[in-house]
Amino acid sequence: MKNLQKFIFAAGLLIVAACLMLASCTKEGPQGPAGVDGLNGVNGTDGLNGKDANASCLVCHTIANFDTKIAEYHFSKHYLGNTSSRYTKFCARCHVSEGFLQILGSGKYVVANDMPAANRVNCTTCHAHSGFDFSGDTVSQILTTTSPVSLNYNKNTSTTDFGKINNLCVTCHQIRGATALVYSDTTLNPDVLNKSFDQLPYFPFANASDDDTVQYLTGRSFSVHDGNQSNLFAGINGYEYKGKTYTKTWKHSDASCTDCHMNTYNPADTTGGHTLWVNEAECTACHGSDKISPVQTRIDGLIVQLRTLLVAKKLFKETVNPTTGAKSYSALATHDFNGKLYPNTQTAGDLFASSVSNNTVSATTGLVIYGNMLRYAKDTDYLLRIGRPWKYGELGAAYNYGYINSELSRGAHNPLYAEQILQNSIDYLNTH
Repeated sequence: MKNLQKFIFAAGLLIVAACLMLASCTKEGPQGPAGVDGLNGVNGTDGLNGKDANASCLVCHTIANFDTKIAEYHFSKHYLGNTSSRYTKFCARCHVSEGFLQILGSGKYVVANDMPAANRVNCTTCHAHSGFDFSGDTVSQILTTTSPVSLNYNKNTSTTDFGKINNLCVTCHQIRGATALVYSDTTLNPDVLNKSFDQLPYFPFANASDDDTVQYLTGRSFSVHDGNQSNLFAGINGYEYKGKTYTKTWKHSDASCTDCHMNTYNPADTTGGHTLWVNEAECTACHGSDKISPVQTRIDGLIVQLRTLLVAKKLFKETVNPTTGAKSYSALATHDFNGKLYPNTQTAGDLFASSVSNNTVSATTGLVIYGNMLRYAKDTDYLLRIGRPWKYGELGAAYNYGYINSELSRGAHNPLYAEQILQNSIDYLNTH
């Protein structure tokens, strides 16, 4: 019994000794001196706690959300359109992603060179992270640009602020005027334009009256290019006749492009969201009925009236495709490159000058040189020509036709302004 007691006592001493040894191994030493800022020699201050990444970043940056947005975007015209084939110097600025990003960085209207290896418009064209303070100006930090836009209509000499989100869209969705450069080359025969001039539609024209005359020279253009939605939405840059009143704004003028073009996604007809097609069910839910179709029907009727008058006045030429029967319309120049009037009568030997593409590649830089040369031939359109200079009012009517016809919303982006510029054009042609 005594031996058992001795054993238990000895074992207890060993356990106590072991505990003391462990304590000495983990015991903390004396606290060292406080650290200091090596630059200023003073203690630093605690910074603010950062936001939990899950609370901000994962609102968008989840695989499920990315897959959803990309699937929606694959229904958009930006994705489905033949944008990636338009990579040339003057088209790449809007039709390919690298071109758009280049002009944002350079501040120039055209890219430095053709971009045959560029990618179509994609997520990074519009989206970029410039900061992560999402409690502040989130829009500016997630878009590649929100800066006021230089309008090509104004020769890019001044900027217009359409609102932060809209500025991104307006960078491309605006009237596009002259894009071609003209070079002189004396080796070409019979003639090459050796003087530069502004192409239309640079308004306002220097005309005191709608009845002032203007030479519409071969090579000039008042095409506004498809996609001038921002100009109509803002009620600007149409040809406005002297003494007429125009309504610039309407009930949706304060809206952003995304309010309609990225409204609630509707999987039934793949509209809304990142498809960029308007989910019209959202519109009728507010209005109670379809307000868009009546506007478009009325504008379509005015476009047909104006087009018919332009042909009757010998300002436009109607061409019928012999295979499909489709009709197209183009303006007839009144003068050649050098200001010589095209006659509306034909005599033996009469020739007229038409433009021919003369694009070459520089031997020194490898860059494409865009130019035009004159070709002289029989004038097959002489009976269709007006045989005199146009009036500014006529030029304005032709321009307004293109302004609305190429805008593509058929008046939906600003019904009042669209109707007024078309109706006033019709009234002018009917009375002059």
